Amino acid sequence: MVSPRPSGYWKTVGELGTLGLSFVLALVLGTWLGLRADGAFGTSPWGMLVGFVLGFAAAVLNVVRITRRAFGDGSH
Repeated sequence: MVSPRPSGYWKTVGELGTLGLSFVLALVLGTWLGLRADGAFGTSPWGMLVGFVLGFAAAVLNVVRITRRAFGDGSH
């Protein structure tokens, strides 16, 4: 016998399912913007490195926000 899913189960599954895509997109976008800055200002490799670090920070922040929302933490 299959037990019924708790209220909001599929919403939580959907939110957690976006974690990987959100993480990768933040990294790629940050790195790409850094590479564009390098091309525009001739600062290679610093723009890419700064873009990667900022993208990584944004990715981690996205993971924290999504997991808090998915698991109902009321501190957001």
